[in-house]
Formats: sequence, C-alpha cells, structure tokens
Amino acid sequence: MTRPSSLPSSVPSWIFFTAATLLFALMGYALSTYALSREVGADVAAYWGAAERLRAGEPLYVAGAANASDLYRYAPWFAFAWVPLTFLPREAVTAAWVGLMIAAAILTTVPLVRHGVAGTAAFSLFAPIQLQAAVFGNVQPLLVLMLMWGVERRSGPVWIAVGASLKAVPLVLAVVYAGRGEWSRAGLALLLTAVLAGPTLLFDLSGYSTAAGPGQMSLTAVATQLYLAVAITLVGVTFARAKGRFAWLVGAGAMMAALPRLLTYEIGFLLVGLAERRRDR
Repeated sequence: MTRPSSLPSSVPSWIFFTAATLLFALMGYALSTYALSREVGADVAAYWGAAERLRAGEPLYVAGAANASDLYRYAPWFAFAWVPLTFLPREAVTAAWVGLMIAAAILTTVPLVRHGVAGTAAFSLFAPIQLQAAVFGNVQPLLVLMLMWGVERRSGPVWIAVGASLKAVPLVLAVVYAGRGEWSRAGLALLLTAVLAGPTLLFDLSGYSTAAGPGQMSLTAVATQLYLAVAITLVGVTFARAKGRFAWLVGAGAMMAALPRLLTYEIGFLLVGLAERRRDR
C-alpha cells in the first residue's frame, strides 16, 4: 500500500488505514443500527402522506409529533411533485426513492477518498451519516449532492433556492455570493426561494409544528438567545470570509448553526464545503 503524502513518516500507513476502517465500521454500525430500528424508508411517509392529502383536498400541514417521520415540513411544491407517484405501488416507490438516496450518499462521499489521509478520514465519518439518511428515505443526501454540484455554477441560485424551500438553511449559502459582491446572484437566490416557499403561506399552518422535538441537538434547547447569537455570528463570518479559500465550508458550518433542530445526518451539510467544484460562469 502506498503511503499517502500527507501522512507523517512516523505513522505506518497500515495503522492509519486500519484505524480509518475501524472508524467507518463503528460509525456505520452505530448509525445503521439506529436507522434499521425504524422502517426502511420511514421518512417517505411524510412525502407520501402530504401528496395523498393534496389529492383528497385535505390540509397539507397537519398536527403531529415534532420528530415524527410522517410530519411534513417542506414547501408545497415538493408535495405536489409526489402526487403522481401516489398512483404507483407505494412499496415500489419507496424502494426506488431509498435507492436514489443511497446513490446520492455514495456520490457525495466516495470522492473524498482521493484526498489521502484527510479524505479517507472524512469518508469514514460522513459516509455512515449520509447512508443513515438514505435508509430513512430522507431527501437530505440528494439535497447535499445538489448543493455540492450546483452552488458555483451559473444555476447556483436555483439550487440554493430549491434547497432552501426544503430545509430553509441552504439560503445561508447565498451569503457567500453577497460577500463576493455578487449581489445579483444573492438576490436571485432570495427571490427564487420566495417563489418556491412563499405558497406555504396560502395553506393552513395552524397544525405546523415548530418544536424541535425530543432527542434533538439544538442550541434552542439551551437558550434561544444563544442559538441566535451563534447563528448570526457565523453568518457574519461567512460574509467576511466569502472571498477566502474555505468560503463554502464556513457557509456550510453557518447552515448547521442556523438549524433550530439538528439531526445527526444533517452534519452531512458540511460536505457542501468539502466538495471540489469549478465555476462555469
């Protein structure tokens, strides 16, 4: 085995790769045990149920437990996109969707191993996290892939807006555009987010849950003021560092800080800042 160039000469390569493999195995075992304790594709219930309610003319946003897998928290367009799928067998749709999320999880993490020691360690950490979300059937791996691929492209504001309409915090990435002086791109991301998420206000939101739910990692559970202070500070740092080498990584960290409820697999947002990308503008 060739020693990675970034590995200190005092550390045999086989020790490092053995440690990385064990880390991956332990992370994978812990997260998959939890993931498989629930029904595979459990989060699909939220998308499927929302689409069925639209078909039946029922309220899109209904009351439910704060962390229930069938609680719909996304913009209406996503539920409408699922409506045609409800005419197909649910088991087949769930299997296909989970398969797509697994593919997205692989695409977002496997490229990391090309970057020697740090990349292999990052893969060992992030692959189980992304695969956990994929087993749930949560849209997270696809959302991360979309942002990794799209933020530096001409179409970047579109992908940020789509992400923000699903999980709100991707809009923080538009601050990178603003910090670079690309105000038109930042403004477009904001406008498109309003177009995609704005129709939410046309629906009855009396049943929409804003509670973090039990077992969530959230600064809001400590103090709302602390959550706001940390989130605002990191957004400010993102603006200040927007022209630096690690702008997207800082922005990804600000995204996580802005989440009022942080689930384990949402740590995968950091992959947006670790991705290689080119600017095709």
